Amino acid sequence: MAQDYVVLNEENELGMIAINKSVLQSIAEISIDEIENSVLISSARFTKPLQIRIEDNKLNISADLKVRYGANVQATCELVQNKIYENILQMTGFKANEVTVNVIGFEF
Repeated sequence: MAQDYVVLNEENELGMIAINKSVLQSIAEISIDEIENSVLISSARFTKPLQIRIEDNKLNISADLKVRYGANVQATCELVQNKIYENILQMTGFKANEVTVNVIGFEF
């Protein structure tokens, strides 16, 4: 079964520090909103546009988004990947193992 949290430091006499998946998801959503030409698709009944997977204390993020019409797709995807990675690293001190951006359409 997959974990619902990432352990930031090992347990000692004072306790353990861990971050829940929902916090990481919020950071990723905010990161996508900060990029001008990217639009996170809305959640449907059986699909989630932003997937956070934690396996063996490694963080993998997959984001489905739309790119505004006329924008450079490759540059926008690189900006989104870098922004998600940097914001998670800056806010939590944890390095994401993989950040995948899937373009599923264009926003007109």
